[in-house]
Amino acid sequence: MKVRYYLDVLKAHQPGVDLVARNLLKINGATKVCIKVDELDQETASLYINVEGTNLTLNEIIGILDSMNCELHSVDQVDMEKED
Repeated sequence: MKVRYYLDVLKAHQPGVDLVARNLLKINGATKVCIKVDELDQETASLYINVEGTNLTLNEIIGILDSMNCELHSVDQVDMEKED
């Protein structure tokens, strides 16, 4: 099943967004990660993260985010497409 998660995430300035994206791409079945920085303040960055792939689970994504000191604020959208 093809899945796309659209997430609102808060993270500290370190690690960088490129490292977050690389680690999310390590999830089995992940094919694309897109991160947009929405807001920056003195200590944190607010991010919009899109993760696409096959048979992804939200728990796997949250596990990676937690390990990188990121906090999931909300799941804004989930798209699922059945494969034939």
